[in-house]
Amino acid sequence: MKVKSIEVRREEIKMTHLKSLPLAALFMLTAVLPAVAQDMLIKDAKVVTNTAAGIIENGDILVRDGKILEIGENVSAPSGVNVMDGTGKWVTPGLFVPFSRVGLVEISAEASTNDVSASEANTSVSNRAADSFNPKSPVIGNTRIEGITHVVSVPGTGKNIFGGIGLIANTSGSFESIKNPESFVFVSLGERGAGTAGGSRAAALNQLRGALDDAGAYPSRFKGPEDGDALSRRDAAALFSAARGQIPIFIGADRAVDLLNIIKLKKDYGLDVIVVGAAEGWMVADDLKAAGIKVMVDPQENLPASFDMVGARLDNVVLLDKAGVDYAIMTRSADLTHNVRVLSQHAGNAVSAGLSWDKAFAAITATPARWFKTKSGSLNKGEAASFVVWDGDPLQVTTGALSVYIDGQSQEMRSRQSALRDRYNPKNIDKLPHKYR
Repeated sequence: MKVKSIEVRREEIKMTHLKSLPLAALFMLTAVLPAVAQDMLIKDAKVVTNTAAGIIENGDILVRDGKILEIGENVSAPSGVNVMDGTGKWVTPGLFVPFSRVGLVEISAEASTNDVSASEANTSVSNRAADSFNPKSPVIGNTRIEGITHVVSVPGTGKNIFGGIGLIANTSGSFESIKNPESFVFVSLGERGAGTAGGSRAAALNQLRGALDDAGAYPSRFKGPEDGDALSRRDAAALFSAARGQIPIFIGADRAVDLLNIIKLKKDYGLDVIVVGAAEGWMVADDLKAAGIKVMVDPQENLPASFDMVGARLDNVVLLDKAGVDYAIMTRSADLTHNVRVLSQHAGNAVSAGLSWDKAFAAITATPARWFKTKSGSLNKGEAASFVVWDGDPLQVTTGALSVYIDGQSQEMRSRQSALRDRYNPKNIDKLPHKYR
């Protein structure tokens, strides 16, 4: 008699039970199972496609071999495929955090676990977040279970205005989770840039112009490693692609006049600019639109947290939208590491300020996916099954993610925080003392 392996038998048992499980129970099972590809049909859910098909009120999604085989209404289940009742549930693309430090920090105040910036390093632009990114960080799991499937991780500035090269990753926790290790370059202007450049905004802008000139003349300008006006040969080589508009350059700035200076910079050098912050963006919204500059904004920033943000207002994103600016929503006011998981709440607050639901949701899914050339921002037939099943409207604060799928694999809905909660729950019936559980 042929003996089946433990792995094969485990899969058989799991699939047998899944056939009789309602969708609400499925996520309880995925909390203790590793990521696996699964064939299934979700029936009668509210499906947000982020495509021309819009929102399908009683929609079905058929997943086979990790891809969306059919999406629409009245989809039939092939033989052997699990059918799950999606009544009352929402199915959407996974959320996409466009600016974070996720994977670069474990404990913010503990230097040995914080790889955001290198204030003593001689290098700057050439520092890659990908070389510090830890996909096994507990922060990844905490972030994923809130319905976030993709993150942008950004290195912070050190000795000068340059933070380095940022990455795009999914939240699967896999060692292969980085999708693009060299996606953009990050620069700080405004108050932060002035501080690192010597004390003035003029110095920061001059440093950036000099660096762009160095990169534009690379490698002919460099006979030795330190021949640049503002950058070493190594850092100039790292800025090369961004200086030519081949990859975006993130520029941190909030004050309206700084945004106007960035518009001039884009025109002079032909850059692909994404502004991070733009708290006073509403003042120059038409100029940003005309210049084709993208912005990341936090809809909850309505107080002057610094002198750069004196003009902050709650409806900043609404006014940017009316002007036609291309924008995404971020979580800067909450946290850039441990609490990016509140991204949907920030989008929900944008709706309360006057932004439409569709536009707010696109700003945390389809828009960043388009900017960074991933296919995670919409649900399309034939593409990898990356989506989230929710127990209600994902922009409502009381809504939770029931299950998360990344590239066709169901993800573990368990994090270090939920494990500690269960372990030390007063209702835990384990008789062992807490420290032995």
